[in-house]
Amino acid sequence: MGSEVLACGDKLLVVGRGLRGSRVRGALHRASILLYADPKGSLPSALENGHLRRDLERAGHRLRTATSREEFEAALSTGSYDLVLADLKAAPLVESRAREAASKPTVLPTLYNPSDAELKAAAQQYNCVLKSPGDQKDYMAVINDALAQRAKQAPPESKH
Repeated sequence: MGSEVLACGDKLLVVGRGLRGSRVRGALHRASILLYADPKGSLPSALENGHLRRDLERAGHRLRTATSREEFEAALSTGSYDLVLADLKAAPLVESRAREAASKPTVLPTLYNPSDAELKAAAQQYNCVLKSPGDQKDYMAVINDALAQRAKQAPPESKH
C-alpha cells in the first residue's frame, strides 16, 4: 500500500535519512532538546551524517549536545528540556536520569541505520517502533508527536 509506519510517537526514533531543506518548514511544537551524543553510540553519526542536527535546527528546535555522561548530567541539572535524544543502548540510563530532572524531559531512544535484528530487538524492548524506509520526514513527525503527547500530559496551569 505505502510505506509501513508503526509508531506511537514517543518511544523509538529511527533516523538515517536527512530531510530535503524544502520539506523542513518548522516544527508544530518548538522544543528544547538535549542530545546525548556519547561517542561510543550511533547518535553522533545520526547528527552529522544523517543530518538530524541540521533538520532539528531548521525546524526551530533549540539544541544542546552532551558528549559525555558528566556533560549530560550537568546539562540535565542546569537546563530545562522537553526532549532528550539518546542512543538506544544508553536509553535506560538516560530515562532514569530524566525522571529525576526538574523538567522531566521525554526520552526518545534513537537508532541510526539499524539492521532488521536491531529493529526487532528494539520493538521487543519498547512499545513503539517507527520504520518507514521511503519517507524522509518520519523522524520529525515522531518528534512532533512526542511533543504533542508531552503537552497533553502537562499539569494544567493554575489560574490565580
